[in-house]
Amino acid sequence: MKNTERPVEKRSYNRLQAEDGVYAIIKYKPTILGQIINISKDGMAVRYSSKGQKLSDSSELDIFIIDGHFYIEKIQIKIISDFEIADKFSFNSQKDRQRCLQFGEMKPSQLFQLDYLLQHYTNKKTSDKDRIRCKSNKKSKDDKKATHY
Repeated sequence: MKNTERPVEKRSYNRLQAEDGVYAIIKYKPTILGQIINISKDGMAVRYSSKGQKLSDSSELDIFIIDGHFYIEKIQIKIISDFEIADKFSFNSQKDRQRCLQFGEMKPSQLFQLDYLLQHYTNKKTSDKDRIRCKSNKKSKDDKKATHY
């Protein structure tokens, strides 16, 4: 029997869709970049490519804009989930994964920069139908891949 209940929303702020070109360094050695999918004042979701395996945990990341002079360094984070994105048309060993993160305590300068990013480099609110749920890493036997709703 599948669990059809929606997870309880625990976010304090609505997630906004990040514009193209907004990225995060989610691992420093070796450097792994991910594209930010959605972001708010309290967290974000980032998509990255892997060789089919989850990255090791990290406690901080950097956010930057590929064609701009914008960089937020060493934001403290807590990893909420990390899961493979189902792609039935992929024929290579690179697999897309999504990592959902909660921001930790930030310095005033980081908060200022994050506010600037949210005002100038995000689009409309992420709709429910386009959003992939960020769930905790605890998986049930019926929960193999990301769920769309």
